[in-house]
Amino acid sequence: MRDFIIFTDGDVDVPEPYNADVVMLPQYYYFDPNVVYGDEQVLSREKFFEKLSTRRAYTSGVNPELVRNRFEEVLKENKDILCITVSSGLSGSHNTICVAADELMELYPDSSIKVIDSLSATLAAGYLCMDALELRRQGKSLEETAADIERRVKLLDIYFIVDDFKYLVQGGRVSPAIGKIGDILDIKPILTMRNGHIEAYKKTRGLGAALRNIQSIAESRKAAHIGNIYVGNKEMLEKCKAHIHGDLEASLNLIISSHVGPDTTGIAVEWAE
Repeated sequence: MRDFIIFTDGDVDVPEPYNADVVMLPQYYYFDPNVVYGDEQVLSREKFFEKLSTRRAYTSGVNPELVRNRFEEVLKENKDILCITVSSGLSGSHNTICVAADELMELYPDSSIKVIDSLSATLAAGYLCMDALELRRQGKSLEETAADIERRVKLLDIYFIVDDFKYLVQGGRVSPAIGKIGDILDIKPILTMRNGHIEAYKKTRGLGAALRNIQSIAESRKAAHIGNIYVGNKEMLEKCKAHIHGDLEASLNLIISSHVGPDTTGIAVEWAE
């Protein structure tokens, strides 16, 4: 049985220590198209949010040439590949990776590359990477692992609250109509992901009410993992943890952060089967 390497992309947050065993395909962000960050150049979180406070951040998906090169390095070592991507409804990275995989499979017909659309993002998609690592440790083959991971996609959920909808609206991740709900005084819509896209789940009045609703969701059924997610506001995170204290915690990657803004918190869940 051939060994396989697990990949993911820059929209996915794999918690420590699991991230050390997952290869990250970077995504990119920029404030000025002449200076692109994400691979050879990166910004500190502090510098990133300093820039974000006055300028819009733009993002782009994975570099197809880089994907091809990193995949080919693995294939030349006679190893196979499992790549778990951010939702194709949020980013073009999934399709870019699939194209690279198809091209390489023609050149290396004895190898195998499985690309799985998580239909999610950040820590929720990161759970699938954790699961894949555990299945590989148990001695499961690539085909067995991929089949199990594809089955678990439907077990993922994200529920989160943003303080300012302008980031999601300007990036095209939610409609202006949903954004206008958030402009109403003290209305805090809970957002979720459905079929790979961000949707409004419920309108609540105030952060406390929103968090109590999320707490009810978290307590409604048994979870394999519940993680607290946030961007930059530790106070919001602590309020979230006071209602739902997850077994994991993730400060969202800068790609996702650029779309949700600096004041975001919520939970990522993988439900038990």
